[in-house]
Amino acid sequence: MKRTFLFALTALILAGCDHPQKTVDQLRTEIDAYKANPSDEAQTKIEADFARLDEQTAKLQAKGKTAEASGYRSSAENLRADYRAAQMLRAMKNAQSAIKDIGSAFKQAGQSIGDAFRSPASPTPTPN
Repeated sequence: MKRTFLFALTALILAGCDHPQKTVDQLRTEIDAYKANPSDEAQTKIEADFARLDEQTAKLQAKGKTAEASGYRSSAENLRADYRAAQMLRAMKNAQSAIKDIGSAFKQAGQSIGDAFRSPASPTPTPN
């Protein structure tokens, strides 16, 4: 009797872990974190969760739960738009940083060239 109860409880917990709403909530949290601190690791996790949400939605569709599946597809589309905006912001920040670095390199090169063409101070003649 206890084994059956534990097995049923474990199955219920595992089933709850694979619910699309949990994945949607997790994606929201991950995307917000990505906006604050974008990284390749976070990007990989988000993309894996989108794939999982797509699978979960397909399972709902296959079970005939089309309205529920449609709702999760809509949530996924909104989350993807939010994620693309975060990715674009990351790319813009990276481009801005690269432009600053290029500007600094040109400034340093200009200073070096200017220093090379400056005439050294004339030596003071020594008396005979």
